[in-house]
Amino acid sequence: MMNRSLVQGARITKARDYAHIFQHGIHSQNKFWKLIASPSEQKNPRLGLAISKKICKRAVDRNLFKRIVRETFRQHQGDFDVLDFVVMIKNMPNTNNRELASDLLSLLKNAKQGLKS
Repeated sequence: MMNRSLVQGARITKARDYAHIFQHGIHSQNKFWKLIASPSEQKNPRLGLAISKKICKRAVDRNLFKRIVRETFRQHQGDFDVLDFVVMIKNMPNTNNRELASDLLSLLKNAKQGLKS
């Protein structure tokens, strides 16, 4: 059976890493998501989540968005350079999971372009 979780090395867990990305990262957003991307000192791309209780009142909604983000990132992490990403939801979306995932993917890929220029 294939392990479908995001490996520990691909997660941003330390508060100082989050702080560094928030201060030095490049902010971008689209319809549903906000993203901060920053070059990573690690050997692989990493993902951090900041899904706000203010926006998503119910834990079940926050967990769903986190699953969508993690799965989208996991499936495509070979496409990203060595970047750290912090993903946030903009507002409670009224849409389906596929649209959320494709919206996120385009934002992640555009962030890669933004850091190169």
